[in-house]
Amino acid sequence: DKAQVNGMSVEEATKNFQQIQEAYSVLSDVQERAWYDAHREQILRGDDEPGEDPFKTKINLYKYFSSSCFDGFGDGSRGFFQVYAELFEAIDAEEEQWEDADEDHVAMPPFGRSDTEWDDVSAFYRHWMEFCSRKAFGHADQWNPKEAQNRQVRRAMEQENKKARQAAKKEFNAEVRQLVKFVQKRDPRYAAHQKQQMKDNIEKTQREKADQARKKADEAKEREQRKMASRQAEEERWAEAKALKEAQRARGEVVSEDEGDGSS
Repeated sequence: DKAQVNGMSVEEATKNFQQIQEAYSVLSDVQERAWYDAHREQILRGDDEPGEDPFKTKINLYKYFSSSCFDGFGDGSRGFFQVYAELFEAIDAEEEQWEDADEDHVAMPPFGRSDTEWDDVSAFYRHWMEFCSRKAFGHADQWNPKEAQNRQVRRAMEQENKKARQAAKKEFNAEVRQLVKFVQKRDPRYAAHQKQQMKDNIEKTQREKADQARKKADEAKEREQRKMASRQAEEERWAEAKALKEAQRARGEVVSEDEGDGSS
């Protein structure tokens, strides 16, 4: 094959093809491309170092924004499902263990395996797409209220710190949610569900069109039957009227022609 002609192994050829698909996927998605452009340096670095801000997360999320972090879509140690299962488990564990937190921890659904039922896969994406960290993000504080000269200044410092913490939390939530979108777009289980859903929708549309066509045909048939029945009833009434006149004439009675026999 072409891989052998070019002196590449099957594994190398597969990886190259995967990288090409990855590049095309990023370029063809406006939102993903914008995210990639804004974080290009961190994503390309893709090393195994801890997170760039250990006060935000000790996990290097950016290395997982590339298909180079996994080999194939299997359940093996380097496969897509194992790699991301471990990642999301680590994110959830960090949330649980983080000391500087605003609220109690609620366990998130696991990523699962290649054969995980769709209901569980759907639950995973539904919850993680709305990920909201429980961390307080106190490291984002810009002021030390203890250094304030008076209550008014301290209150202003606290308000600025609150805004900074909210901004830091919002940024981290966005990173995790974007990562979830990145994974979902490449998840074979999601792709298979989308394909089946599309097939079901097409079949449903075809059934609805067929039902509408049958309904129109039935309605047209009913209208024609009513029309024929009405015509037949009218003809029977005229026949009865004509027979009545003929009987009256036979008895020598005078019959007015304008009372009609249907000929006028």
